[in-house]
Amino acid sequence: MTRNQQQTKALDQVIGYQDKVRLMVLEVLREESGRELAAQARFNQQEFDWNEHNIHFRQDYSETPINELLAYAKRLYGLKDLDAVRERRKAHKQQRTARWAEAS
Repeated sequence: MTRNQQQTKALDQVIGYQDKVRLMVLEVLREESGRELAAQARFNQQEFDWNEHNIHFRQDYSETPINELLAYAKRLYGLKDLDAVRERRKAHKQQRTARWAEAS
């Protein structure tokens, strides 16, 4: 870093709590919808591309306000509040960890 460049403080580089919560809800919805669509594809003997799903999901919903995301979570997956979303996220992480442990 040169003298003329200003250093940005670490805490000024991170996103705020509300954005982190919104991203958590977005992550749960992306995972839930992907699992559902993957199951539909398997049932119909079709391929499902997780990378393509992730790209399109982020394009479609990355700017969606948290209240709309929570409404989707409630309507589509029965996740009544933020605590339910947190529990689902925790379950996703546990399932992912178990799959990685089985694979190794």
